[in-house]
Amino acid sequence: MLEVNKFEHGTDTAHHTSKSFQQLYGPETNRSYRANSAEEILDDVNKLASMIRNHHEVQCPRLEALDDYIKARNNGIYSDNSRRNEEERADHRAAHNFAKVINVFDVGYNTGVPIKKVSDNEKINEIIAEYDKENDIEALDSELWRDMKKYGRAYELQYRNKQDKDRSVISNVFETFVCYGLDVERTPLFAVRYPRYKVETQEFTTVTVYTDKEIITYKPCQMNALRLEEEKREHHYWEEVPITEYSPDRYRMSGYEDVIPLIDLYDAAQSDTANYMTDLNEATMIITGNLNLNKYKTDDLIKMKKANLMLLTEGVNPDGSKSQTDAKYIYKQYDVTGTEAYKERLQKDIHKISFVPDLTDDSFSGTQSGEAMKYKLFGFQQMAKTGQRGFKKGLMRRYRLLLNMKNYVNEADNASLDNLTITFTPNLPKAVLEELKTLVDSGMEISQETLMGLASFIDDVKAELEKIQTEKEENEKDSVVLSMFGNQVQQNGKDGEK
Repeated sequence: MLEVNKFEHGTDTAHHTSKSFQQLYGPETNRSYRANSAEEILDDVNKLASMIRNHHEVQCPRLEALDDYIKARNNGIYSDNSRRNEEERADHRAAHNFAKVINVFDVGYNTGVPIKKVSDNEKINEIIAEYDKENDIEALDSELWRDMKKYGRAYELQYRNKQDKDRSVISNVFETFVCYGLDVERTPLFAVRYPRYKVETQEFTTVTVYTDKEIITYKPCQMNALRLEEEKREHHYWEEVPITEYSPDRYRMSGYEDVIPLIDLYDAAQSDTANYMTDLNEATMIITGNLNLNKYKTDDLIKMKKANLMLLTEGVNPDGSKSQTDAKYIYKQYDVTGTEAYKERLQKDIHKISFVPDLTDDSFSGTQSGEAMKYKLFGFQQMAKTGQRGFKKGLMRRYRLLLNMKNYVNEADNASLDNLTITFTPNLPKAVLEELKTLVDSGMEISQETLMGLASFIDDVKAELEKIQTEKEENEKDSVVLSMFGNQVQQNGKDGEK
């Protein structure tokens, strides 16, 4: 190694460049599994095992990294082993949870107000309402959306339990995938669940395959060997693969995946600032002047340093005059303005590219109407609409499977979902009063059903209208009775008082 002095290294020192999230996880880590037919894979357990192994070894690391960022375990700052080469220097590593901020805002905006499902067929409404209540669908929809925008995919498993109740549960993305056909509609051929568990140091899995007609269960086996041996087959009556994949679009990207490099840069900038503040206390002392160093021993200098005291003796120049002796610290200069501007720019870019507004920004201070906020959320709303379309497809498939089962057990009488409407209501402050006033002043007539639909405390508009009609009929009956027998009723009332 070429050594110029104690502080400079030669050109043989390697320069480290850390890879970004997109460089670490390419297209192969997020591809959809496809096959010509289900039999092509399921008739050969080796092909099935290879597909499971690919999901576990190639796709799961990307999903784990996305999960780490939402839990402030940012790999970019924690996995970089070359940030500080000097052992005596500070090495603070601060992770910032922008991923959680983005995800929480997204989930709250789209599912904070329960998703409405309404059909023209009252029987369908009753079936869906009962199913939603028994499965706590409001919470399930929220968790499915959370996974969908965290990983770019989410899975829902539907089954009929021993009490003949239809159930929906979320299935872990780390142990679930769907294989699609080669047709343009991407028909699901089968789905795989392989929950893993440990016995001491060995990891095992139980593989279950769901086709459109059967549930195939394999015997437990070691995950590293993955020798599949069929245990049993059960017929089901969902008529389709009972696992539904939710995705915001065909790219299956996380809601914060494209801003992870910016999050890494922000983490590095804040960590460097913290390191600077710490290293400032460990700055190097420089003593200048014509010193008689023979007068001091090393232990004397160490003791003075610990006591925050330094005794210096003036020297004598060749001309007989006394020399100036000085002691001061040297440290890396900190460009406060430039550094803070750099971090502020990174923070703004994270919010700008993710389309999620910075609610701590001064422009969001004070009271603003929902309409004013909508203009600031315009970009995010366009992205939300795309995600809502993808989520609606999953919801329609959920209720289609439900009706398939209900039709089989003669509980639905061949009802269909042709007129089912799914509505997302943004969870934002609303300026409904101003909007209604403007419309009414302009001469617009609005039905009672529409007005009631705007009320957050009315869950079933038609039921409320029926109650109002019932009350009107009762009041009309009372008025007729009073008009026909009013005098007699009043006289009977006076007689009763006597």
